[in-house]
Amino acid sequence: MYETLAQTILLEEDSRVTREVERVRSRHPRSSDAEVVRRLTTRAAWRCAAVGAVASAGEPMFGRLASTADLSFQALSLNRLAQGIALARRRPTMLVERGVAAAASLLLAGGAAALRRGAGSAARRALRKRPEFVPIVAALAGGAAAYASARLVSRALEEYLASHPKRKW
Repeated sequence: MYETLAQTILLEEDSRVTREVERVRSRHPRSSDAEVVRRLTTRAAWRCAAVGAVASAGEPMFGRLASTADLSFQALSLNRLAQGIALARRRPTMLVERGVAAAASLLLAGGAAALRRGAGSAARRALRKRPEFVPIVAALAGGAAAYASARLVSRALEEYLASHPKRKW
């Protein structure tokens, strides 16, 4: 995970991000940049939610393995979302901006993972008499936290790009 994050910081373009933005543009050729960003954000948010839900539901069985896999996926996904938004907005990013985006993605993914673990533990305590519902409640909470983190990254980056137009370092 760290190697891939480092590559996304050092390289100006990630081929996966470029392909995804091009795929959205080709499927919706009349879409504005804002609509492309909305579609990218929605796709990333649902992917994050699905992985977060599965990891949260499976955490009692797989323990830290589920959390580790989830954290890695979420951090990379959020970082790629940030890159995709900048690319969709036709805004080149500087090395410092890519570094900040990667760090923020890692921190946000870690925060969301902690929130999911806490929600899972709260669900286990609250549903001691009905343990069969614990995975469902944990999955819903984990999916919601992961979905919200992708939306948060999108919103924060949109605000940043609006307040910092293209510039040269």
